[in-house]
Amino acid sequence: MASVKKSNKPGFKEFFSIINYLAVNDYVFLAVGSILAAFTGAGLPHLVCVVGWLLNAFVMLEPTSDAFRDRITPLLLYFVSAASVLAVIAFLQYVCFRLVALKVCRRVRRKYFRQMIIQPLNFFKQAANEKANCEFEGHVAKLAGAITDSLPAIITSISQVTVALLISFHFGWKLALPITGLGAFVVVWFLTFNALLMYDNKNEQKLARKTAEALKYSSTFREHCNKLFNLGIRKAAYSGILVGSIQLFIYIGMGLGALYGNWLIDHKLMQYPGYIFVIACSIIPAAVKLGQLHLNISGLWAARFALSEARRVQDRYPEDENPTTLPAAPTRISIGEDPTLAPPPEYWSSPEMKRKQFLTTFFQNEIATTPESPRPKNCSAFIHLRKSALQRKLYGLGFLFCLVFAAAPPTFTKLNGDLYEFYQIGRVEPFFADGVSISWKYLAGGVITCLAGIFCTIIYARNGESIAREVRCAVYTDFTNRHGATIPESVRRSMLPLVNRAANQCKAAFDARLSTFTVGVFSLAFGVAFVFEKNLPSAFLCSICFGLQAVAQYFVFRIADVHFKRAMNEKNERARIGLQTFEAMSETQVGENLSDIAVQHDQYLTFAYHRHSSVVATQALRFAFIVAVPQNERARIGLQTFEAMSETQVGENLSDIAVQHDQYLTFAYHRHSSVVATQALRFAFIVAVPQVTQAISYVIGCFLVVEGLVRAVVLYKVVQTLYMSAFSIATVAQFNMDIQQARIGALDLDEIIGESDTQSRNSGRSRDDIVLP
Repeated sequence: MASVKKSNKPGFKEFFSIINYLAVNDYVFLAVGSILAAFTGAGLPHLVCVVGWLLNAFVMLEPTSDAFRDRITPLLLYFVSAASVLAVIAFLQYVCFRLVALKVCRRVRRKYFRQMIIQPLNFFKQAANEKANCEFEGHVAKLAGAITDSLPAIITSISQVTVALLISFHFGWKLALPITGLGAFVVVWFLTFNALLMYDNKNEQKLARKTAEALKYSSTFREHCNKLFNLGIRKAAYSGILVGSIQLFIYIGMGLGALYGNWLIDHKLMQYPGYIFVIACSIIPAAVKLGQLHLNISGLWAARFALSEARRVQDRYPEDENPTTLPAAPTRISIGEDPTLAPPPEYWSSPEMKRKQFLTTFFQNEIATTPESPRPKNCSAFIHLRKSALQRKLYGLGFLFCLVFAAAPPTFTKLNGDLYEFYQIGRVEPFFADGVSISWKYLAGGVITCLAGIFCTIIYARNGESIAREVRCAVYTDFTNRHGATIPESVRRSMLPLVNRAANQCKAAFDARLSTFTVGVFSLAFGVAFVFEKNLPSAFLCSICFGLQAVAQYFVFRIADVHFKRAMNEKNERARIGLQTFEAMSETQVGENLSDIAVQHDQYLTFAYHRHSSVVATQALRFAFIVAVPQNERARIGLQTFEAMSETQVGENLSDIAVQHDQYLTFAYHRHSSVVATQALRFAFIVAVPQVTQAISYVIGCFLVVEGLVRAVVLYKVVQTLYMSAFSIATVAQFNMDIQQARIGALDLDEIIGESDTQSRNSGRSRDDIVLP
């Protein structure tokens, strides 16, 4: 019987079906998390406002006067308190959304699995159902990201831009108007290039789906590799424009404030010069965040795919259909439109075997069964790729651009400090002429840093794409030498993980992520060097504060990663044993124990929830397929014995399989939720802890100002330089994970491009036979 016709494009009905998976406490968590996300967005421009109040005191009051102490002391206390509260809010916000995401994903998985196992046997023979089964886990990951990341990001960005506008128009609406116009242009600019980047990401996915077809002939594969290479360069250009534009627009915003703001001060239309900093540095960053709204909305909208699949699987066949009345098993299974996702075409001697294979594919997608070292070492393939990358001369030019771009934070704070040097106590000369002069410096600095950011991103990305193309061509050359010019279809399918996944992993340590790491390291170095040149006592004490923050951030990130890896390795090992047991089951046993398998799957989801909630941004569910110790005979026959069953036994034991699957989901839920706190702490360190460090640095620095050891404006330069440079700590810690991904990808290529056997393979083939990048 044919499947019931449904639209292939889920809409609002499917999206809002998420309410079917929310309990009362989930609504409470979402409401509390939304309020906290709004406070997080409002807190960032508010802390900028506090810095502006400090600036007003620095330039308008004598540091040794009692009025300065009376003004500064409550501001500093308030600054430290507000920043600390923001850190707590960010922590709790993440916990709320993450817990809801894990619960919803567990319920969606449970419903999908329970509806799948009650389908008639001919359901498992349909290519469309098979393709949807392969894609389901990816859709669930999008659902988790939509709730954890996209939804709070939307609330935060709207709150941030709203509060920034309110603060700016309250303190100086005349200056806020032109900077708001610039902010509107920034929003359109970022929306446009983010949309172009998303469009190219979709094109890249479409090209990846055509890889199997391109592997048929050398000419088509060359063209395919060149298309991927050119597409990667174009994506890097868009990313570079976005990265460089952030600095450009911040520079322009302050330049516009220096130009027009000084004119307003000369004409007594604005009283306090600190509001120039407040208006420019609250509206422009908020506009940049709002420019990413399209990305966040798209991420939230992607949640509909998993919800739609869980909702529609029960409608594909009538419930009263006789599951034993089946047409003859096909001699070939269609692979559908996506050859990278659909399983290879095979002949199943019985419908029960097809069902077992269908369920096995579902489990394999839900977990990771390939052992993965927590600290992969450098294999010969990685060493070969590293040498090949470092020999590229463009890296030197890209490195120079990275140095220029890394100087953006200290340059920006230097110009800010020079601007506030104008406002000396007792000065009667107009400020507008000085404002014109420094606004040109802001413009020149913004353009230079923007161009440097674009060029370094493109150069490093080009080298990364060259590495990926080299890997793809080496894989193709190796397989053609083994199997001839005409590669069989089964062999081409075995090449797909190497050509797609491994190649993309290998370039992680050599593409634009390497430029981000380089910029982050030298941004810290330049920032520290700049502040020590300004004033030794304040630079020393403030560097200690931000140095402790850097160490704390790094260790929090590493603890979160290690905690996650240990939990996932434990789950992965138990999952591997469980999946092997499942695959050994006969198809009859699977059919007889599906309900027990579903129960263990529910327990697994519960366990995965607890593990995920303690390890943010992890894909722990695909590592965790836990077989809980059964308390009765049905559970024992379930998931633990699935691999031992024949295809006939699978059908006879579907109820037991469902029970064990429920136990598995429960176990995985608990494992994932056990590390939510660690990942929430990591999120708080990224969002709010730098604000706390900034506040403490101002407290320490103001004591030095009162004692006459440093001028107030110099203190502002020191603290803001270190504050802006410290944002690169997160990128420095992330690059360690990128290197590990490259090493993992190279492990699969060790026999193909490893240095130990490169000469032996090349000696037996002519250069004309090699597909060169």
